[in-house]
Amino acid sequence: MPMKEKPYLLAAGSAALCCLVAGCGLSGMREESFADRCAHVMKEALPGGGGIDVTRADSAIDKSAASITVMVARVEGVRKDVPEGGFVLRDVAVECRFDNGVLTGFRWTQGPLR
Repeated sequence: MPMKEKPYLLAAGSAALCCLVAGCGLSGMREESFADRCAHVMKEALPGGGGIDVTRADSAIDKSAASITVMVARVEGVRKDVPEGGFVLRDVAVECRFDNGVLTGFRWTQGPLR
């Protein structure tokens, strides 16, 4: 039978293709990782933080927490506009804690001041 007589088959095929593309992440609608979100918070928390180059970022489940929904992200970076050996540290690092995807803790583990 020609497709003109069965338009619902074309619509169903198009819907299936859209679901496949969205599921594969090809649609560009993916969320930021916890490490990316933590890096963003680090840059926002420091005046002039836009000049931080992230050198390392990772996240993992917090094994010491009572729930598997608690994630800890650790981010390290270098402030490219700060000279080596100055009053403010050039190398900075932070740790972010997320529970069910919500930022519940933020702390500097290195820097920004000596």
